[in-house]
Amino acid sequence: MAAAQSALEDLLARAAEMSALGKHAEAYALLSAEEDTHIGEIAFDYALGRAALHAGRPDRATIAFSRVVALDPGHAGARIDMGRAYLALGNRAQAEVAFEALLALDPPSALRTQLLAFLAQARAERKRGPVARGYLSLSAGTSSNVNQAPGQGQIFVPGLLAVLQLADQNVRKDDSFASVGAGVEAAMPLSARTSLIGGAEILGRANAHESDFNVGGAVASAGLAWAGERHVTRAQLQAVRNTLGGSTSREVSALSVDVTEISAAAGTPGAMFGFAHLGSYRHPPEELKIFDADFVTFGAGWVARPDEKSTFSVTLLAGGDRDRGGNPSGDRRGLGARLAWESVLAPRLKLAAIVSGQNSHYDGFDSAFLAVRADRRTDLEGFLRYELARKLEARLGVWRSVQDSNIPIYEYRRTDWYLMLRRQFD
Repeated sequence: MAAAQSALEDLLARAAEMSALGKHAEAYALLSAEEDTHIGEIAFDYALGRAALHAGRPDRATIAFSRVVALDPGHAGARIDMGRAYLALGNRAQAEVAFEALLALDPPSALRTQLLAFLAQARAERKRGPVARGYLSLSAGTSSNVNQAPGQGQIFVPGLLAVLQLADQNVRKDDSFASVGAGVEAAMPLSARTSLIGGAEILGRANAHESDFNVGGAVASAGLAWAGERHVTRAQLQAVRNTLGGSTSREVSALSVDVTEISAAAGTPGAMFGFAHLGSYRHPPEELKIFDADFVTFGAGWVARPDEKSTFSVTLLAGGDRDRGGNPSGDRRGLGARLAWESVLAPRLKLAAIVSGQNSHYDGFDSAFLAVRADRRTDLEGFLRYELARKLEARLGVWRSVQDSNIPIYEYRRTDWYLMLRRQFD
């Protein structure tokens, strides 16, 4: 068994080397000669299908990809390449069905971009222009701390040797809320591998009683995406406007670049991704300008499917803010991590859990609190997703956020419970 596995790995390595040199016909010939020996092995059939597709044999590619999908229905790479093979055969209807089915699974953002571009190609004969996909969500729930403030109203300030009485609005407030969200993303192919991409999203959340802490946001992005053999690369300009109590509280402009590997099959080592964001925060209200800053964030991660019903991902982050407004805490640097897991419990029911943490350290000495600020934040979210109908789902979830700090005015505890209805549109 070990010898056979070693022989297969050597065969796939030689074929990959040929493909990397552009010798697709040779790679296909090498693999097809061993088809009788390795037929039914997922790694071999997937490599054979890709070699056939790039060698101009999409008919043979669909056969190989069909064997992969039969053994692993969740193999994203094979299902995407199956759609590409249908496109190469001129079978646009089947290609459209394949790409729409993948989009219905709510894949990661970069993969959605690639699928939208392929879907636009499949619809090219009867529909000109970009292909778009959107959503609408409605939520209601309760929050233990809508203003993310400390629970106590009095705080000792060592630099003043006095107890500070916080204003009422700066002490934790609980309330119920309702929220709405809507977004759209679109892709227009410019060539076989390059697409113009863009998106927009609006969010709003209103509290039943504490209207000063109603929040909202609008996001717009535009850029380019390039689809390689195994990766999708995107570069986008983004603009964000946040509101608090009905007035603009923060404006963000950023450049975002990310690279995502196409998802691997269940039980394989998984797929990698990475990203970088840099930009600026600006606060129009005079009392908030001290929080103006330029920022940069880098991240890398890994996503895997331990089995056909579960998906797991881990992300590591590093970044910081350069103070531009005179923040007494100074510049910030931080490290963080995020773990996410989702599993199918029943045909229409999924359970998801997300845990993230971040440690932040500042370089400014706060003379009032006689300390250099250091924060530690932890967020936990869990929710059930139930498919009520095609493209319509309900979510029942809870979110817990805890921030500890050596400067007590930055500490808080918050727990939100919510029920959401979310509808997808193509």
